Amino acid sequence: MKILPQGAMKSLERDGYLPGVPVLSPAEVGRYRAALERFEGNYPQHVKKLTSDSHAFCPWVVDMASSPGMLDYFGDLYGQDLLLRNMAWRIKANDGETFAGWHQDHIYLGEMSPRLMLGILALSECNAEAGCLKVVPGSHKWDALPHQDFEDPTSLLARGQQISTDFDKSNVVDLVLRPGEMALIDTQIVHGSAPNLSDDRRLMILVSMLPTHAHRTDGGRETAMLIRGQDTYGNFDPVPRPEAECTEEGFRHWKGAASLRGKQIFAGSALRPGEGYGGERANP
Repeated sequence: MKILPQGAMKSLERDGYLPGVPVLSPAEVGRYRAALERFEGNYPQHVKKLTSDSHAFCPWVVDMASSPGMLDYFGDLYGQDLLLRNMAWRIKANDGETFAGWHQDHIYLGEMSPRLMLGILALSECNAEAGCLKVVPGSHKWDALPHQDFEDPTSLLARGQQISTDFDKSNVVDLVLRPGEMALIDTQIVHGSAPNLSDDRRLMILVSMLPTHAHRTDGGRETAMLIRGQDTYGNFDPVPRPEAECTEEGFRHWKGAASLRGKQIFAGSALRPGEGYGGERANP
């Protein structure tokens, strides 16, 4: 079934983002929010691992990625043969402090063909009050801007990174999402988010899927899970679907995937990877 509206690809090329469309039903939203909260209660020592590659050790995260709406959405983009590259939770407490500075993801994620797009999936109300994502339309066509790292416990970002030069913010758009809706952003687009001032946590997950023919153009390797169709290319090291939650095997695959991700993201930084990327630093 077609999920993306007519003209979506032209809008994505022009603006660098697509507004949210429903991909999960209210029942699915309730199911996956309950699974998340159950996980947080049962495994508090592993919560930071949700920051990256949570599909490696949580079967319910794979179920979410395999839902018909999600697969139809990315099928509209890439076709029927799909790899799940990453399921990365971005949970923002309603503490009035936690934020994400203005940044571009592309410079931290490595060169990929086709260019990486990120799904932004909401399991709670993600509006301006809750600190939803803000984007600068058209900024995906800009060059990479200079960034600076900060050891900031209130930042959601792995390196606390922020753009360190002035840029035009006159057309900033709030990427408002209802529970179950997913938006899409080009990884080069300038984006960030303000603190959550609402009565609920902001529950959001970054969804990264790729066609099976995708590859790193710099020759590097990444991990991915075959989520639909067939992979006849073998450009990614396979991550198997976990049989149960938090198994030794699942954490072994998570460690391999998250450590690779951390090596990419922290390349050139004086900071070291945090717990969410297989490291020991307290921050993400």
